[in-house]
Amino acid sequence: MFNPRRLKYIFSFFLGLMLILMCNGSYGLLAKIENNNQIQSVQSVSDARQAGLIPVGIWMELERIYDISLKDSTFQADGFISINFPKQIAANVKNLGPENPCFTFENDVERSQYSMLKYDQKVRKGERAYEKGYEFSGKFAMGDARQHRRSPFSDLHLKVIVSPICNFDYSSRKIVLVFDDEGKKLKAANVLAANLEVPIGYNFSNSSLQAQIRKWPGISYSWMVGDVVLRTSAWASFFRWIMPLLVVMAIVIIAPSLGSSYFEARIGIPSASLLTLVFLHDAYRSDLPNFPYLTYLDRLYVYAYIVCLLMFVLFVLDASHGWSNRPMLNINLPFNIKQTISFEQAVQCLCVVGLVLVATISWYV
Repeated sequence: MFNPRRLKYIFSFFLGLMLILMCNGSYGLLAKIENNNQIQSVQSVSDARQAGLIPVGIWMELERIYDISLKDSTFQADGFISINFPKQIAANVKNLGPENPCFTFENDVERSQYSMLKYDQKVRKGERAYEKGYEFSGKFAMGDARQHRRSPFSDLHLKVIVSPICNFDYSSRKIVLVFDDEGKKLKAANVLAANLEVPIGYNFSNSSLQAQIRKWPGISYSWMVGDVVLRTSAWASFFRWIMPLLVVMAIVIIAPSLGSSYFEARIGIPSASLLTLVFLHDAYRSDLPNFPYLTYLDRLYVYAYIVCLLMFVLFVLDASHGWSNRPMLNINLPFNIKQTISFEQAVQCLCVVGLVLVATISWYV
């Protein structure tokens, strides 16, 4: 006997099955498209070919870095770059020339002042001969602002980011930028800074030239990032910024050792020291941008401000309650030596221990 309700259940079953199949098919299609739009990162021409990718070889050398501005987070660099397009895509690259080099520097901050000279004939740069290449000069952004977290002891990462801008589909053809060694066993990092001239006050630390993938929804591009790491002298930074701070802190921490009869001198030391710290801190911050975080030296200054305020309050309370000679702890030392620690001596010890803890924790946090 025909049952309309049973027919309804059967129709619902087949409709649900069709929706599941359609969703699975759509998911598979989307996954396939997403997979086609992803470019894996490789670092050599041979690795790219083995992975089924089309390599675009780049050879880049930085010749000079100058005019480093921590305030503006910029630097200027001169160098040489050569790009080798393979035959299967060279046909799509038209009208190559100084006005259309088919690549750009992503972190160039002043495109109007950007200059580039193309070589059509064979030229020699160092130990390498080029048939085509460009000399470039520009002003670049440093990039990651978090690199100053350990200032004034932080390393300076200066990046030059190269990105292709030719009008062909990079994603579907899986085109990647790699270091072009022309069959020679050369390291990209050594080539990038082989003849680099750095400004006075900085020492060259290391460098890297690596391909990176930048992903957006549904598409990805291959970039080449040249990273040069410069380092300042740790001792020079210590004597310029840390030593004055430690001297002022020592004066403030020793101040409680003066007797209560020297109240005017005691109460004036934290106030004068606080004013000195403000000027020192302002001189330090004048060379840096407004970071959304505290640097290593900023945290030391914050602790110094707290110590100055604590000492000032301590001296005011001591003038009212006479806490200077009040014993707080009795310690038995070897050889039957007994030492009595007063309240102010305990505060001095805690300030020194706190400085060591803040300096240690701030370095790693």
